[in-house]
Amino acid sequence: MYDTNMNATQVKINQLAHQAYAQAITNNNQQLASLLTRKEKIILGRRILIAQAIIAGKTRSEITALMQISPNTFAQVKHWLEDELREYSSAHHLPADTTTTPEVKSKQPAQAFSYQHMKQRYPGHFLLFSLTEELFKLAKK
Repeated sequence: MYDTNMNATQVKINQLAHQAYAQAITNNNQQLASLLTRKEKIILGRRILIAQAIIAGKTRSEITALMQISPNTFAQVKHWLEDELREYSSAHHLPADTTTTPEVKSKQPAQAFSYQHMKQRYPGHFLLFSLTEELFKLAKK
């Protein structure tokens, strides 16, 4: 899939993805690296490139158009950055001269099967509750 019918841009992106993956793997992860195929390494590298582009402040449309990814892939990487990492910059060490680092609210994970957890996991089911809570908050102000 990655080696046939690709234009020059796709080939270059795949090369960059492979390099990004190689940089992310440390000596401690060589066993993991040996288990992955070239295609899997490229896929992981592409996700690293997407994360770096998000950190650099690129928009969704810019990244989607440049790397020819689906909006879902972008959303998954952005979700990972927001939920799993305290700050975007911890996903990839940015140079010291970078001045714009997006601020991310750190969420405390809700206890499994609690009201808050279920509300976060199934927001559509709790829409009326959420709206009611927001109205009460506004009324108290």
